[in-house]
Amino acid sequence: MKIIDWERKGNLVRFYLGKDDLKEWWGDDWDDTPYEHNAGTVYDEYVSGHTDICFPWDYTVLEPCCGIWNSPYSKKDMIRCKVPCVIVAPLDPDSFDPSFQELVGAKDGSGIVKYYFGDQMEPTEEVIVYE
Repeated sequence: MKIIDWERKGNLVRFYLGKDDLKEWWGDDWDDTPYEHNAGTVYDEYVSGHTDICFPWDYTVLEPCCGIWNSPYSKKDMIRCKVPCVIVAPLDPDSFDPSFQELVGAKDGSGIVKYYFGDQMEPTEEVIVYE
């Protein structure tokens, strides 16, 4: 299955999953920016499962609207993989909290994980604790 939407509450993220052969999916106002003030959750008809992941206390979990007043993104941009929907990074005790914009350009292998629409993920009934 693949990621087709998400919701975040602190360091807990619910990824909504669709079937791999799903070509298009949608929700209310997914073509409007900023997504955080306009877009609704993906329509139920596209959802085939979900995965809840709890990230550790000493990690930061960011979405595109974190660190700015109005993000320049729509959920349609995320379908096109212009930007990840969630970035997870270990906290650096020697610096301020990073912004999404700061981490989106970070290189792989730096402990930062980026989740994009279309990424593969298995559905679960239990909350996964990220390690």
